Amino acid sequence: MKIAAITIRRKPVPGSPIRTNTGNYMFTEATYRNIAGDISWIGFNFDPDKINAEYDHVVMPAANWIDRGETLGSLVNLLKRIEIPITCIGLGAQAASAGADPSSLKLSQGAIDLTKILTERCKHISVRGEFTRKVLAHLGCHNTVVTGCPSLYMDLPKDIDTPPSEDLILQGTRYVMSPQYLRTRSLDRKIFSIAGRAEMDMIYQSERLEISLFDGAMGEGWASAAEEAGLHKLYGKATVTELQDYLRAHGKVFTSIDDWSGFLKSRAGVIGTRLHGAILALNSGVRATLLPHDSRTHELIDFAKIPTGNPDLLLNEDQGTVRLPEDIDAQVGAFVERREENRVVYAQLLEANGLTYRRSLPDR
Repeated sequence: MKIAAITIRRKPVPGSPIRTNTGNYMFTEATYRNIAGDISWIGFNFDPDKINAEYDHVVMPAANWIDRGETLGSLVNLLKRIEIPITCIGLGAQAASAGADPSSLKLSQGAIDLTKILTERCKHISVRGEFTRKVLAHLGCHNTVVTGCPSLYMDLPKDIDTPPSEDLILQGTRYVMSPQYLRTRSLDRKIFSIAGRAEMDMIYQSERLEISLFDGAMGEGWASAAEEAGLHKLYGKATVTELQDYLRAHGKVFTSIDDWSGFLKSRAGVIGTRLHGAILALNSGVRATLLPHDSRTHELIDFAKIPTGNPDLLLNEDQGTVRLPEDIDAQVGAFVERREENRVVYAQLLEANGLTYRRSLPDR
């Protein structure tokens, strides 16, 4: 079977800036590794007539596209012209809090139009959790199956060459940096503060300012941009130079899932608000704790039994200390058990849509 994949590129173009949330590589890579067939990347700007003529199926791993901010009109127009079967996996809705009413969620017109076309064209739509299922049901979409994110089912080697250190890795969530961010108390702001003050390792996914230090996107202008945004203050550093020293020593950015997994296995565990960072660790045999901060993290914790805990008990900003929950091993065991149960459902959904799930390790 020839399958066209509507995804970001599996790897960025060498030498180019990292322009995506690197967590997106998780569910993107899961598509290529865990669906059997001859899968080819077509991106998001493709010729529908060419796809109809040369492929048997279209697969589209989705992010949290059902929200108020997504502009999806061009993708919707292309999907309307697709005549072969379409399978959308891991579609998510997003609200700022877990207690949001699914029926009152404000959505962009693009998100509403995408829901409509997928309802018409997909036999079954894979969605991330119960909150998403309820949001889509309110929009008249009832052919959904809760399977979580496809990244949950991507197996990674769990062998460890050397004993891991006792250090934990912190993961926060931030998309922009500004003086206003510094004035707003939040769980993620606490995570960044502890990381800097305690000199802890941190993995970046969407923190554009930090990432640009590593990919060189801002060149010599990085220091002045960091100074203007107050980034050094976020980490408790007196100067931007001190911040640079910290980031060079402890900041990590990965565009390779295997390299990311390998680094995680050198540490004792992961804690923070990053969903895919936690899933990648758990799939690599590394203990991880996901601290929920919005509807998407809550619904995945509930569905997949991702280990979690009370941030007030696990993070101490005054002392600069972080710990995993006391019952972390029991929580990891529950996650593994639930993952195998959910894997069956995910495989059944793919089969019902005319695709085949394969359990595979990374390509070597």
